[in-house]
Amino acid sequence: MPKEALSILDQRTHATYEIPISDGAMRAMDLRQMKDGTGDFGLMTYDPAFMNTASCRRC
Repeated sequence: MPKEALSILDQRTHATYEIPISDGAMRAMDLRQMKDGTGDFGLMTYDPAFMNTASCRRC
């Protein structure tokens, strides 16, 4: 398990996922592993106003 992580229970499948947290943020691509079937593309994030999305990471 990562040092800091977010535990998510998918109530559709009852699967639990551990999403790593780094520098107070999580990668949106990490949600793609959450699928409810074999043909499912996985979860995606949606932020229409770019209110809580970072465009780059500070080094």
